[in-house]
Amino acid sequence: MLSLVGYFFLYINLSLISIFFLLQKKIAITSSKSFLILISFTGCMPFVALLIGFMTSDFSIVNVAKNSFIDDPLFFKMASAWGSHEGSILLWIFIINIYLFFFIIFNNDLKKSLSIILVIEFSFILYVLISSDPFAYIDPLKIDKGLGLNPVLQHLLFLIHPPILFIGYIGLIIPFSISAYILISKDFSRKNFKYILIWTKISWLFLTLGISLGSYWAYSELGWGGWWFWDPVENVSLIPWLLTTALIHSCNVSIKKKELMVWTLNLCLYGFIASVFGTFLVRSNLIISVHSFASDPLRGLYLIAIISYLLAFTFYLNIKSTKLLGQDQFSLISRESFLLFNNVFFIAAAITVFIGTIYPIFTEFVQGQKISVGAPYYNFTFNIILAPGILLMALAPQLSWGYNKSKKTIITKLLIASLFISCFSFYFLKNFNFALAVFLSAPILITSIGSINFLLKNMRVSLFAQWLSHLSIALFILSAVYTEQFDKDYNIEFSKATQTSQKVNNKTNITLDNIYEESKSNHQKIIADLTLNYKGKKIKLNPSKNVYEPSGQVTTEVSKNNYYLDNFYTTISSISPDYIVLNLVHKPFIDLLWLSTLLLVLGITLSIFRKNNEYE
Repeated sequence: MLSLVGYFFLYINLSLISIFFLLQKKIAITSSKSFLILISFTGCMPFVALLIGFMTSDFSIVNVAKNSFIDDPLFFKMASAWGSHEGSILLWIFIINIYLFFFIIFNNDLKKSLSIILVIEFSFILYVLISSDPFAYIDPLKIDKGLGLNPVLQHLLFLIHPPILFIGYIGLIIPFSISAYILISKDFSRKNFKYILIWTKISWLFLTLGISLGSYWAYSELGWGGWWFWDPVENVSLIPWLLTTALIHSCNVSIKKKELMVWTLNLCLYGFIASVFGTFLVRSNLIISVHSFASDPLRGLYLIAIISYLLAFTFYLNIKSTKLLGQDQFSLISRESFLLFNNVFFIAAAITVFIGTIYPIFTEFVQGQKISVGAPYYNFTFNIILAPGILLMALAPQLSWGYNKSKKTIITKLLIASLFISCFSFYFLKNFNFALAVFLSAPILITSIGSINFLLKNMRVSLFAQWLSHLSIALFILSAVYTEQFDKDYNIEFSKATQTSQKVNNKTNITLDNIYEESKSNHQKIIADLTLNYKGKKIKLNPSKNVYEPSGQVTTEVSKNNYYLDNFYTTISSISPDYIVLNLVHKPFIDLLWLSTLLLVLGITLSIFRKNNEYE
C-alpha cells in the first residue's frame, strides 16, 4: 500500500512539473502560488511514505527489508530511511521541495528563478524512477525480520547528521537559481544580492552544523581517536563549505560596493555544483567509505548527466557574463581587496581538496593503479594555502571600504604582536606547528579582545555575529592543532586473572573494575568498566564490543569522558577469556574544538537575523 502511495506522488509531482513547463505561458494558474505549493507538497510526500514504511517495518518494500531490522529502536528505523541510497535521494527531493515552499512564500518577485529549481527537481525524480526505485515490491512473507541498518550507522547522531548536511547541500540550490536569473535577466540590483546572502547563510549554517556533527559522530563511533580523517566523503562536504564561506564574504562586497558581482554569482553556481558532485561521488561505486553506498553503473552515469547539464548551463552563463568582467576597481589596501584575496585562498583550498579526492579515481581509471591520497598531502597543501586566508580574515575588518593608506600601520603592529606571541609559545612548548597556529589565530584573538568595548557600545547583531564567527575560527585553529600535536596514545593489556590496575604514566593509573555482558533489543554488549585516576580525579569509562543481529557484525564502541576541556577516549582493541587489550587516548583541549564549532554555528545564526538596514 505504501509503495503505491509513494509511486502515486512521484508520478503526480512529475506530471505537475511537466504541466508547469508546458502550460505556464498559456494557463495563468500554473504560475500561481497555490499551484507551486501543490508541486512542493506532492514532492515531499514520497519520502514521507517511505519514512512511514521504515517506522512500521513494511517489509513489502525491498528498501525497508534490506536496510531495517524489525527489533531496531524506532529512531534507528527512521534513520534507516536515509541510510539507504534510494532513501537518501528521496530525502534530497523532499528537502528541495521544502526549500521550494519557503522560497515561494518569501520571494514573490523572483518567481522566474523557480524554473531552474523545478528543472533540477525533475531531473532527480527521473533519477529515482529510472535507476533508484525506493518502492520496489517484494512478497513480505519471504522476509522474516529484515537485514538491518549498518551497525556503524546506529548512532544517535546519524538521526540528525545526514538530514542537516543535506539541508546545507541543497540550500545552495536557491543561490544557484537566483544567480542564474540575475545573469540571464541582467538585473544586478542590490536587493537580489541580499536574497543570495540570506539564503547562502542558511545553507552555510546547516553545512557547518552538519560537518561538525559528522566529525563528532566519526570521533565518537569509529574508534580511531581522531576527528577528521580526510575521508573522500568528508572532503566532498568540505568543498562546498569552503566555496560558501568565500561566497558569503564576496557577497558582502557586492552589496556594500556593487563590486565582485560576477565573481559572487559564479561562486553561487559552482557551490551548488560542488554539492551535486558530492552526491555523485558518495552514491557511485567510485570510492570506498563508511559513508558511501554501493551502486550500479547506471546510477553513476545518470548523476554524471545531471552534473554535465549543470556545468553546461553554468559555462553558458559564464560566456554571457564575460563582457561584465574587468569592471571592478578598488584600492589594494582596502577591505574589499583583502576580502577578494581571502576568496582566492579559500577557493584554492577547495580546489586542493577536490584534486586530492579525485586523483586516486583518475589514476585508477587511466593507469589501472590504485593509489591513496592521505593526510600528509592535505595537511601540507591545504594548510599552507588556507593560512593566508585566515590572516586576511583578521586583517580585513581592520580596514574600511575604499583606500586605507593610514591603516597600514595597524596591520603591521598586529602582525608584529602576533609574531611575538607565537615566538613566546614556541619558547615554552617547543612545537613549531602550534606556534604557527598561534601566529595565524593571534590577530583574530587580539582584535576580538580589543573590540569588546566597541561591541558593547554598539549592540548590533551584525557586529556581534561577525565577532563571534571570527573568534570561533581562532579557537578552532588553536584547539585543533594543540590536540593533534600533544595527544597521547596508550595500548594497555590486562590479564583477567592477575591484573586489575596498571600505571599508564606519572599522572595516570587505570583500573579494570569489571567485565560483563548486556542484552539490547538488536545487539549484545560486552562491556569493560574502567576507572581512570588522573591527577587525583577518578574518571569512569565503559567501552564495549557489540554483536548485532541479524548480521552478526561486531563493532567497537567508544567510551569517553572529560577532564575540563580534555577528553579521555578508550576502546577495546581485543578480548579473550584470558586477557583484554585496551586503547586509551588523551586528547587535550578537544572539547574547545567542539565548543568553537558551536560558537561558529551561533555566529552564523545571528548573522541571518540581522536587521535589513545593517546590510547598507
